[in-house]
Amino acid sequence: MLKTANLRRLAPRRVVLVTAVLAAAIMGDSMLYNVLPSRVDAFGVSVGLVGVLLSANRIVRLASNQVAAWLIERIGMRGPLLASVLLAVGATLIYGTAPWFSALLLARIVWGMAFSVFRLSGYLVVLEESVEGSRGRLMGFFSSGMRVGSIIGVLLGGLLFDLTGRTSSFLIIAAMGLLGVPAAIALLRSGSQRPADDQADSSAKPCQTKSQPAAKATSGFSSRSDYTTAYDESLSRFAPLSRRIWDVLISRAPELSFRERRMILSASFTYFSFQLVMNGVLISSLGYFLNQRLGAGAAVGGIMIGIATLNGMLISTRWISGLSAPYFGHIGDRYGRTRILAVSLPICLVALLLLAFSPSFWLIVAWLPLAFAATAASITALDSLVGGLAPEGRRAQIMSRYATWQDTGSALGPLIAFAVLGFTTLTFVYVGGAILLALAFAVFVGNVRTSRVAVQLT
Repeated sequence: MLKTANLRRLAPRRVVLVTAVLAAAIMGDSMLYNVLPSRVDAFGVSVGLVGVLLSANRIVRLASNQVAAWLIERIGMRGPLLASVLLAVGATLIYGTAPWFSALLLARIVWGMAFSVFRLSGYLVVLEESVEGSRGRLMGFFSSGMRVGSIIGVLLGGLLFDLTGRTSSFLIIAAMGLLGVPAAIALLRSGSQRPADDQADSSAKPCQTKSQPAAKATSGFSSRSDYTTAYDESLSRFAPLSRRIWDVLISRAPELSFRERRMILSASFTYFSFQLVMNGVLISSLGYFLNQRLGAGAAVGGIMIGIATLNGMLISTRWISGLSAPYFGHIGDRYGRTRILAVSLPICLVALLLLAFSPSFWLIVAWLPLAFAATAASITALDSLVGGLAPEGRRAQIMSRYATWQDTGSALGPLIAFAVLGFTTLTFVYVGGAILLALAFAVFVGNVRTSRVAVQLT
């Protein structure tokens, strides 16, 4: 009872449950991300196909995010969520038993489709259960809580793989993934715990976000329609083209002002850049980097640690550091999300430059967890920002497109990294990543400074 009460103080019950569903489902994927690059021989695929398998689930999400939004909007969350839990377990079973590349590729595609449903369900539950002052904290809880499953998959899955072999280890992780079924059922049976006053306010103004009163005071416009009218009158020649671009990249949302649209677009591009560089290029190339630096392994306290083990430990710090996301979400709610980004980005840039140029391996190892925590903080801030600007009637559409930016970045990262390594070095890869991050942040800050929609940002 005490543990349940403590969890409810951290987050509403429905947020805890949807987080538990994804944490259980994601273990198999995280385990594969660790053991496939380090034990390619056990899977019967060539090294060149490893990047394809690691990116396939993310590439398919470029389409499945929209399918997930379409399904949830029309038939609700129940069927898609329960089906996705079972698909995730099935994919994990295939990881452990399939002897062919084609079967593994199919499992990765299936997992990508299931993840689209999991993530969108989580976004929607958090937005339903939160208000402006708690949105960042609850987004952080969801983001970090689901990564508990990643930590288990990377560490326990890797240990089981070494002790019991490929098939048995994945069977155990798949069985653990079934814990997501009762959590999903409990989630679907529960109702929103958001305060009644907040729900009444939302139902009375379905296209109005919490930011609107402050937007009025800041901008002088009395409503979103006034905002849009002013935009149409001043930029009528460019409106058709800009709206077509907006519809492709984000979603149809005519009630949003031009500045709000531009802010969501710049936040999405920043999100894309973080995912491509920090979660795509860096995570996928870390094992290659260690192999180039250390060869067979590294001696720690007189004990030789193999490259695969060391790589697994470093990757796990990415997800462990993500547990700080609720704290950073709370800080963002209180002091401003752009401040979180302003502190986090330099930390990530230093990490990339250390990887590119530092002669000290242990300095790099010491700095990477800090950079991973900064990445988690930035992503939480961006999640909260976009969620706050999305009108309630279009949240599924906008958040699914926003998630597609993430998937595009994380899918391109491994492919770009290993393609570029065919004719250059990791130094060029990491410097290029640093330049992209700096460019994205410059665009984002430029939009913040010119935007009048300041309530979500400062």
